[in-house]
Order: sequence, then structure tokens, then C-alpha cells
Amino acid sequence: MQLLYSMFVLLTAPVVVFACEGQCIVDITNEYLRRYTPVMLYVLQDMAEQISTDLVPPSARRASPITYFGPVLDAYNSTAYAGLENAIFPSYFHGKCQDADGVDPAGCPDPDCPIVCGTPGSMVHFYAKLRSIAFEQTTAMLANLTKPSSATYKEVEKLVMADVNTARRRTLDNLSRIIPSQGQTLSNKHGMRDIQQSLQGIMKQLPQLMGQKCGAPKLSRCSWEKAMKAYILSFP
Repeated sequence: MQLLYSMFVLLTAPVVVFACEGQCIVDITNEYLRRYTPVMLYVLQDMAEQISTDLVPPSARRASPITYFGPVLDAYNSTAYAGLENAIFPSYFHGKCQDADGVDPAGCPDPDCPIVCGTPGSMVHFYAKLRSIAFEQTTAMLANLTKPSSATYKEVEKLVMADVNTARRRTLDNLSRIIPSQGQTLSNKHGMRDIQQSLQGIMKQLPQLMGQKCGAPKLSRCSWEKAMKAYILSFP
């Protein structure tokens, strides 16, 4: 009877969570994604307006230049969660905080754990590192999606070049009586190469623009420290 009672106590005792896991991981990752969404959109909007103003003739400019980045946004939305979760958990914060004897250091697991592990208290103590991980992962993912070798970059380039070509065709049609067709073709090819190079130059600004928007190097405008610490510590 005593054995059955002991087993019953073990089975019905509350489960103690020693590390951020399950819903804790999901919710913290999603909270960072939510907070970075307006930052990302601001930077892409800035770049899209540069593309529209510097590269696309007025007659073919879009009412919403941000639509050039539709392929980038689609790819980001489908992959951002997995990349950010892995960058935080388990690449840096993972496991329990106990030492070899199974003893929690002072302040662990909550509210301020000076050991790098997977508890909310550890994330709070090393919040500067957590803030850096979120920024660097978000920036790196967007940079990868806008580098010339990426499939998403090539899709953006197609959209831009299609608008440029539309405007040029209109202009060439109007000038066809006074400009030889061969000269038109050569001029058009030369101009296309210039636009492609300029587009690459605009895209390369992304990491710098993200840093400016977030107040790098301290990331003062992408810290959300007080609110995020309180949110992290709301998990057991």
C-alpha cells in the first residue's frame, strides 16, 4: 500500500520546468519576430523607395514600391521562425543550470542566473547576448535573401527590370523615327547593366540600414529590455 501511495504522489505531483522548453521557446521566438516586423518593413521600404527613385523612370514607378520585395517577404515569413529559434535555442541557450552534482547555482533557475543555460533566468542575466542574437539572426537572414546569388534577389531583379523595360519601350517608341534601332539596342543593353549594378549596391546597404534603425552598436532601439525581461520571466 505504501508503494502504491508513493507512486501516486510521484505521478500527480506538479511538473517542474527547469529550462525554457515547449511553449516557452515558441512564444519567446515569436515575440522577437513580432517586434522585428516593423523594423524589417521600415528598412525594406527605405530600400524600395531608393530603387523606385534611382532606377525606375517616373512613368513606370509603382504606387507601393515595397511590392518589389514580395519574394523576399514570402521567403522570410516561411523561414524566419526556424532560423531564429535555432539561433537562440539551442545554439546558445540550452539545458539546465545545475552543476555536476545537480545543484542550482545562486539565482538559478530564476530570476537572474549567471550561468549560460536554457532557463528564463539565464536569458535575463545574459540579455545583452540574447538581444544581439535576435538582431544578428534577423539581419543575416534578410541579407542572405537580398544577396545577388539568391533566388529571391533574382526575383526582385526581374520585377525591377520589367518596370524599367516598360518605361524604356515607351520612350524608344516615341524616339524610333530619329534614333537608329541598332543604337537603341546597344544603349539599352548598356543601361541595363548599370541598373543591375546599382540594384546590387542598394541591396548591400541592408545590414547598415538595419544597424541604423536599431541604434547599433548598442541596439538601443531594438532592445525592448524591460518588456522582454518581464515577458521571459513570465514562463516557469
